[in-house]
Amino acid sequence: MEDLGTTKRLERQLERHEAAIDMAVDRLGLPLHVLFLEEMEQAARGFLNVASSTYPNSIVAFAAKSNPCRGALRAAGRLGLGADTASEYELRAALEEDIDPSRITCNGNAKSERYLREAIAADALIAVDNADEIDRLESLAQERSLRPRILIRLRGMPLSGLTSEDQTTASDWTKFGFHLEEAPALFAHLKSSPLQFAGISAHIGTQIANAVGYERLLAHFFDVAQAAISAGLEMRFIDVGGGFPVRFLSEADWRRFTERLLKRLRGQAPIEEAVTWSDLPMGYDRTRNDASAAWVGKSYFTDHPAADMLQYLLDYTFEDGRTTVERLEEIGSPTLIIEPGRSLMAPAGVTLCEVMGVKQVLGHHVVALDLGINNHGTNLISPDIFPAAVQRVADEDGDESIEAFLAGRLCFSGDMISKAKVPLNRLPTRGDRFILFHTGAYGADHFASQSCGFPRPAKAAIHADGRIEVWREADRFEDVFGPAGDSLRLDS
Repeated sequence: MEDLGTTKRLERQLERHEAAIDMAVDRLGLPLHVLFLEEMEQAARGFLNVASSTYPNSIVAFAAKSNPCRGALRAAGRLGLGADTASEYELRAALEEDIDPSRITCNGNAKSERYLREAIAADALIAVDNADEIDRLESLAQERSLRPRILIRLRGMPLSGLTSEDQTTASDWTKFGFHLEEAPALFAHLKSSPLQFAGISAHIGTQIANAVGYERLLAHFFDVAQAAISAGLEMRFIDVGGGFPVRFLSEADWRRFTERLLKRLRGQAPIEEAVTWSDLPMGYDRTRNDASAAWVGKSYFTDHPAADMLQYLLDYTFEDGRTTVERLEEIGSPTLIIEPGRSLMAPAGVTLCEVMGVKQVLGHHVVALDLGINNHGTNLISPDIFPAAVQRVADEDGDESIEAFLAGRLCFSGDMISKAKVPLNRLPTRGDRFILFHTGAYGADHFASQSCGFPRPAKAAIHADGRIEVWREADRFEDVFGPAGDSLRLDS
């Protein structure tokens, strides 16, 4: 496929598959989440090609939580990917879609009894989160005369300021994993444990746009790996997690947005020039509006999107002159596990919805959509920036581009689809079809709910030849409010 920016590629897919999309909308309704399998495959091939050419002893594992449904796992299996699961249902779906359990890693900080038992039965890798989990796994191992394979998940790395605070998952303030300082005692314990120590694991967050995060992770990992080997353990796997970023915006657009935001926060621009809803500082510290102000948090431009970040990680040269690959070889060439989710799925997806109205608020256009943050849910963690457009029409040549905030349909003020002002190709009117780009990861599912009695939208995937797969039907009235008649009772 021609090397275009991800938004341009999605625009081309929309034009190419216009008939299939119209058919899907007629059958499944709006809003509708659409994933282009050709784009998912291109992203997956990028990771697989980097791995095979630079460090072949690697597993690229689709992070099921980024788009949890059979269709996505089926597509991942067809592409030769493994799976990173976060629940017993994700594990079951991965197994039923024929992903080899040797290529499945079971994550999560509060694994249920069922999840642990099913992970052991499948002989999947289990990324162990806490001492209680180790105790329970040891009891189950002795009960079943099995030796479950485990990774020790680690935290405590200096990683603040690389993504939003709520999405940093390996620094000191995180609920995940063992602190680095606990590793020596764990290694001593595991030498005589019925569990099979297989290696170490971490996941440093999502949308890690700055490569320094992976540099720090690798530096700590090689120190910990050497400590494990010195304790008499074999290092067979190193799981660096995911977080590989998406280039949501061009460098010029990202720089323009941050400069305008900082100018407004410093009081150097009138309210009509605000670029965030209610002057939200986003990645800026509201108390640091001087010349030293720097963006801290999730970024929407990166020099190393998706597989480019993996290439950077593998080619990275440490201060002593050794590369990542050379250091991996020195500790026995363990299998490297990579768990991309967002960077595989986000650039492959769009969300289609309908414009319900347009108004002015303090001099800004606000476009109301028939979609809430319960179905575009990453904004519930941090305010995201997704490119957007009004569907093109035949007489659009004379239209002027505008900027607008995007409002959701839920009955509370915080339901903003975009708290960052986004450029649109024209001012829409009620009934226009609206497109949000890069929504193939998390948005459809992460906080999906039936808030305010709205149904969860359908999901569909489109093959390169125009075939349509329905990955999820839209909720029916009965799915939201239950069956008519008397409520079901559980009698004693």
